[in-house]
Amino acid sequence: MYRINIKDVPSREVIGREVWDMVGGELKGDDLSMMIVDVLPGAVSKPGHVHHDAEEVIYVASGAGEILIGDGVYPLMPGDAIVIPRGIPHLTRNTGQDRMRLICSFSTPDVSSGQENLPHLDFPR
Repeated sequence: MYRINIKDVPSREVIGREVWDMVGGELKGDDLSMMIVDVLPGAVSKPGHVHHDAEEVIYVASGAGEILIGDGVYPLMPGDAIVIPRGIPHLTRNTGQDRMRLICSFSTPDVSSGQENLPHLDFPR
């Protein structure tokens, strides 16, 4: 199979967001995976986390928010692409009134295998 549509993928709810596993679910990649993440208005996508075995690229398709990467906070706007190297903690939040849709790609077929959740990670006050 080479193609899948979001309408054919079941979503799963995670704290503050809705997630569709687009590549890595039924549609497999040898060295990559991709998910679509809708961060709900006003939500922080807790827990923060780090990927020890993969790089991540996030593309902001719609909405507005911020991302905490390491010690820095960066704005997120439609059209932005963010690169997160292996081993760098990160966390997103939606600062807008609408869902913030993120397209998240990873350099591994199984993003959960090298992911460590960091419940203490939070945005500075």
